[in-house]
Amino acid sequence: MASRRRFEERSVIVTGAASGIGRETAVRFAREGALVTVADIDEEGARQTVEAITADGGVARACRTDVTDPDAVQAMVDGAAEAYGGLHVLHNNAYWAPLGRTVADTTLPEWDRTIDTTLKSVFLGCKYAIPHMVAAGGGVIVNTASTAGLVATPSFAAYMAAKGGVIALTRSIAFDYGKEGIRCNAVAPGLTRTPATDPVFRDQERLDFLTDRLLLGYAGEPKDIAEAALYLAGDESRFMTGQTIVVDGGRLIA
Repeated sequence: MASRRRFEERSVIVTGAASGIGRETAVRFAREGALVTVADIDEEGARQTVEAITADGGVARACRTDVTDPDAVQAMVDGAAEAYGGLHVLHNNAYWAPLGRTVADTTLPEWDRTIDTTLKSVFLGCKYAIPHMVAAGGGVIVNTASTAGLVATPSFAAYMAAKGGVIALTRSIAFDYGKEGIRCNAVAPGLTRTPATDPVFRDQERLDFLTDRLLLGYAGEPKDIAEAALYLAGDESRFMTGQTIVVDGGRLIA
């Protein structure tokens, strides 16, 4: 267990926590004392994340959640608050997007699924979490955005639109709820190696486009994004809200 205990006895929800960035973030929250709700539609993956946490001496519970379903998201939030005596941190991390689709190539079902899973899910999580946080005198929301919400990348129209929306929604929530003790920030990963991004690493043309712009010369790992998410959730960033931290190996300045 880590020596730092920044989140001792704090109730934390991480969505999309069955693998990748979500799993790494959930594990790190638990190492620092958080009581973690591991939320994902992948029930087996969520269970494995919980097992990793408990094997490390942490506390966690799995919650199968379809983040596009309002009833499921409300049950996720209410369940975490009931199980752990409140809700202190919400990390909206789940996403889905089709690769290699311009606007003209994107089907209506692909557009709808991307917006629902990547943007609507953030709206729903915040909608149901904020009343709990307001009642408790405050809380922290960390949204996973993307460099794709800030700069262009080839044939990724729906994802770029959704992540741009996440960044704008982050600012809106920070503006509306700051005086009620709620901070809301986003982390924008660049190219990061996870199970979900495996198709990107198998698309040589796209991979060349991205890696040519990585000034550090290598892709990120889930731990790189998790560290930024924990910083935004912790007291070290107590004077930050409405911001998007870019973690991208130099991609945006290249």
